[in-house]
Amino acid sequence: MASCSSRARCPRALDVPRRRRCRPVRSSGRDVQRLSDGLSALRRLDESLWPMLLELPIASDSVERAASSLKIWKDSLRKGLLPSTGKTSWPEEPFRSKLMGALHELEMPRFCRRHPQLLNSLLRQMLELSAEFEATREELNDQKYEGLEQPARQPQSGKGEQGEERMEDATASDEPIEGGVHRSDADTDEKSAEDIQFDMEINQGDNEDKDLLADDQDQQTREDKILSEKAERMAEELVEQWAPITEKLDMASHMFDNIENLLEGPEGFDITTSVWRHSGWRELDSLRKKLENLKELRELVRSLGRGGGKGPLRKSTAERSVPRSPMGVVRSPLEPVETRSLTRSDDLSRMLPSEAALLAMGGKYGRLLHFSRRAERNLTSYERSSWVEDPSVLLNFQEVRPSAECGPIIVCLDTSGSMIGARETVAKAVALECMRGAHLQRRKCYLYAFSGPGQVQEMELGVDSKNLLNLLEFLSNSFHGGTDVDEPLERSLRKIDELQWQDSDILMVTDGEIRPPSDELLESLAALNEEKGVELHGLLVASQVNDVMKSICTKLHVFQSWKAVT
Repeated sequence: MASCSSRARCPRALDVPRRRRCRPVRSSGRDVQRLSDGLSALRRLDESLWPMLLELPIASDSVERAASSLKIWKDSLRKGLLPSTGKTSWPEEPFRSKLMGALHELEMPRFCRRHPQLLNSLLRQMLELSAEFEATREELNDQKYEGLEQPARQPQSGKGEQGEERMEDATASDEPIEGGVHRSDADTDEKSAEDIQFDMEINQGDNEDKDLLADDQDQQTREDKILSEKAERMAEELVEQWAPITEKLDMASHMFDNIENLLEGPEGFDITTSVWRHSGWRELDSLRKKLENLKELRELVRSLGRGGGKGPLRKSTAERSVPRSPMGVVRSPLEPVETRSLTRSDDLSRMLPSEAALLAMGGKYGRLLHFSRRAERNLTSYERSSWVEDPSVLLNFQEVRPSAECGPIIVCLDTSGSMIGARETVAKAVALECMRGAHLQRRKCYLYAFSGPGQVQEMELGVDSKNLLNLLEFLSNSFHGGTDVDEPLERSLRKIDELQWQDSDILMVTDGEIRPPSDELLESLAALNEEKGVELHGLLVASQVNDVMKSICTKLHVFQSWKAVT
C-alpha cells in the first residue's frame, strides 16, 4: 500500500513530459554523423535561410534534421514536385500536411520549376510559418508543464497521516502484517472501522488517478485540435498571399517571353514588391487579349527603328519569307555563304565525297544507283545558305537566328480628353505592344505621354520591376486635358541626339485634333530626316486624315481594326 499512497500524493509524477528544449544532447557516433549531414545540407542552402533555420524553436539535435528536410523541399520543388511524405519529416505534423495541400492548390511546384527565383522566398515564408507553429506548440507544452508543477492533492482531514502512523506502528510491532495492516490475535477475523476507512481512502485515490488520466487525454485532444486549427489558418494565409502572385506570374508569362528581370531584387524575389500588388495587371491582361486580334499594330511596331536586320545569334521567333510583308531576316540558299548541315539534293557541287566515290568506283550498278539518286534529288549533300534580309512574317515557334538589330522606338502618345473611349484603348495597346515588341527584339523603347502645355509624362518601357510599375500606373489612369505636340516632339529630338537612341524612329499616336507645331520644329524634323533618316510615323485613331498630321509625319497610318477594340 505504500506505493499506492505515494502515487496518490503525486498522481501524475510518472506522466510528466520532458520538454524538448530540456532534452540532453547525447554525443553518440550516430548523432555526430547526423549533425555532420545536417551541416552539409545547411551549406547547400542559400545563406539568407541560415539565421531563420537556426532560430527555429526546436531542439539542438533537430537542426540537422530540419536542414536536411529543407534541402529536400528545395530540390523537389525545383523539379516541379512536392516531396513525398517518407522523405521529409519537417515541418511537424499537422502543419506539414496542411502546407502540402496549400502548395498543391497554388500549383507552386509548376511555378518553382519554371521560375527558380521563387524558391528562396517560398522557403523563407515556410520557415516563418514553421517557427510560428513550433512556438504555439512550445507554449502549449509550457502551460501543461506549469500545471504539472502544481502541488499534489492534500490528504483529507489528516486521515492520511493517521494511516501512515498506523503503518509505522504495525511495522514496529512484531506481529505479522497482512495487506499492510497490523492485526492482533483478537481481531484477525474482522476489520476494524479504521481499517475500512483506510481502504476506502486508497480506493478513492485510485479513482482520482483514473480521472486525472482521462483529464490528461482530454487536454491532449484539445492541444491537438488547437494545433490543427493553427496549421489550417497558416495554410490559408499562405494561399491568400501567393494566389494573386501566381495569377500575375501567369499573366506576365503570357505577355513577355522572358520575365527573369521581374523576379530579381536585392534579396531575390519578394512577394511584397509593389509591382506584384498593383491593380493594373487586369488592364494589362485585357489589352494583351485585344492585341491578339490587332495584327496591324504588331506590323507597325516591327517597321519602326533603323539599322541592319542581322545581328548576333539569339533564340527568337522564326520568320518565313512572304512577299509584300515588313522586312525581316530569313535563311536563303541563294547566298551559299556557310555550311549549315547535311541535306538531300541533286547538286553535284554540294554532294558528299561518298557520293562521288560511288559514281567513280561503283561500277555499272554504282553509276546506275548514283543516277537514280540524282534524278530523285536524293544525293547526300552539304546544306549551304545564309541569312538575308527579305520581306517576311513571324511564325509560331522559335529558332536560333540573327536578332533584329533595328533601332530603338520613341512613342509620343496623346492622352488628351478627346482620346477617351475606344481611342484610349488603342493608345494604351500601342504602348504595350511597343514595349513587348522592343523586349522581344532586344530593343529600347521610350514613351512620352502628352496632353496640354507642360503636361508630359515620360518613362522608359522595359521588362523590369521599376519600368513595368510605371507602365501599370499609366494603364490604370484615364486620359484628360488639352493637346500640345510641340514639347513631346522637342524632347524626342533631344533624345535622338543621345548615343543609345541615335537610330530611333518616332511614333505619334493621336486622334488628329491637334494644333500645327511651330515652323522651327517642322524644320528640325525635316533636317533630321534628311541627315539621319529619322522617320516620324503617325498612327491616326480617327476616321479622317487632316493636313496637320500630313505635315508632321513621314509615314501616316490610319487605324482600321475598330471591331477588335470595341
